[in-house]
Amino acid sequence: MNNLTIVGRLATDVRLDTPKGTAIATFRVAVDRGSAEGADFIPVKCFGSAAENHHKYLAKGRLVAIVGRLSQSQWTDEAGNRRERLEVVGTRVTYLSTPTASTNEAADEEDS
Repeated sequence: MNNLTIVGRLATDVRLDTPKGTAIATFRVAVDRGSAEGADFIPVKCFGSAAENHHKYLAKGRLVAIVGRLSQSQWTDEAGNRRERLEVVGTRVTYLSTPTASTNEAADEEDS
């Protein structure tokens, strides 16, 4: 079974792309390692209307819980090197902290 849950803070703002008409949100989440060693930065991808909502309501620094699955991609870059990437495909994102005043103002400006 490929199912995982992570809790952390957004390390980047949410980037929204719409290739072929499908909304795709990408961002990174900083997850504490549970000791003084620091954090892991996990790439996350979400799709559809949820992706649009995450772009609208989330910003760097917000605390989130993400339920999803682990996905692996492989490709060859322009130099002929084999590359790999692991990322979380989020199926459920729960907002655990309230937005800051500047985030609220930005959302209000987008709605105007």
